[in-house]
Amino acid sequence: MTAMFASRNLGISTGKIAKTTEKLASGYKINRAADNASGLAISEKMRRQIRGLARGTTNAQEGVSMCQIADGALAEASSMLHRMTELSIQAANATLCPEDRAYIQSEMNEIKTEISRIGNTTTYNEKPIFGDILGEPVFSDVNLVSSPAAGTGHLTETYLGKDRLYHPSASLDFSNVDGSNIQMLNGKSFTFTCSQSCPEAFDITFDSGKKFSQSTASDLSGQVPHYYVLGISDITSGSELVDKICLHIKNNMPNGARPTSDGELAVSHSNMLTKTDSTKLVIYSTSGYSTRQQAENIFKNSTSPYGAVNSSSLTGIVYKKEDRNLWIHTGAESDSGLFLTFPRINEETIGISDLDVTTEDSAREGIDKIKKALQVISSARSDIGAQQNRLEHTINNNDNVVENTQAAESRIRDTDMAKEMVSLSINNILQQAGSQMLAQANQTPQGVLSLLS
Repeated sequence: MTAMFASRNLGISTGKIAKTTEKLASGYKINRAADNASGLAISEKMRRQIRGLARGTTNAQEGVSMCQIADGALAEASSMLHRMTELSIQAANATLCPEDRAYIQSEMNEIKTEISRIGNTTTYNEKPIFGDILGEPVFSDVNLVSSPAAGTGHLTETYLGKDRLYHPSASLDFSNVDGSNIQMLNGKSFTFTCSQSCPEAFDITFDSGKKFSQSTASDLSGQVPHYYVLGISDITSGSELVDKICLHIKNNMPNGARPTSDGELAVSHSNMLTKTDSTKLVIYSTSGYSTRQQAENIFKNSTSPYGAVNSSSLTGIVYKKEDRNLWIHTGAESDSGLFLTFPRINEETIGISDLDVTTEDSAREGIDKIKKALQVISSARSDIGAQQNRLEHTINNNDNVVENTQAAESRIRDTDMAKEMVSLSINNILQQAGSQMLAQANQTPQGVLSLLS
């Protein structure tokens, strides 16, 4: 029995040495599912995340490289537009003869061609960045200007004012407006009427043939319509348009009103206008209510002329918008990533295809066209730079998550070398002691036999 006991414990010590040796040799404390079933499952899940994020970081770095190439190409386009500005200003001078302007026009034509060539041939990994990067162009119908209240014809939205009350309102979102479609607003207008039973109204009409704006109201004392004409020939984005609307109204408010301390503008004795973000305007009634439902119900299903909204000519503009989004997969999950947007760049899209400097008048017009083209290029560079910064932040975050997830996975899966070395030493001692005790136990029957001899 003593030998059996010693043999059993010797077997246990030998088994422990085998497992400890396996852990020390492989570097893992979990070498098979039986070692730690739940730990193995958690570890494998973390490994998937770690390797996915590592690959996502590489994808993001490739996106950064694409942004850098795009920015470099647009920087060269900007340089050429600056040269075109110089040439237009030169051609606008009355000291030149027609032959001189013809030479200038010849250089202009070459520059325009080169801008288009850069837009058509700039590539990354043989994919044209400013061309059909996604293959065949994909277009969708988009509202140039959107307003939820336009369909109802009244102030049926709500605006939470600085007074913490809800006000009946209507919004206008100009985020889709840019230099390529701004002319669609020419002659279009939007109108809001007083929300408190009087004929006062606010009307603004867009004119793409001029830069300046004017108020044509015959009386700004109240109780009458207030008409404004806004020149938009120099506008290249929705944010510029919203800023110009606010500036013009600020300078022509009825009843001698002044902007509030929060910058909100009066458009009638009972309606205010405010900018809620860079491309969105909100017109709201000065009447405030404690709940959103109360404010929504004021003009719900209303047929009265008060609190009316007429922006159908704006919100009815639908145009084809090209999908220029390029997916960059940056994470371990199916929805982990972001879209990069690269504009289509050529002489037509930036508005210089018909640039002509053969006369003084056309040269002066050319200066304005080049200015708008520079704004288009600069806006595109700004967007690309912002996207590059976003990708770099994504890379930094991925690296941080990988580092900490790797540490957590290591605690589950990797061998604690110091602990296992101690265990190996202990079990070696126990194995040697067990071997000695087993030998001693095997000598005991010999003593019994000697008594019988």
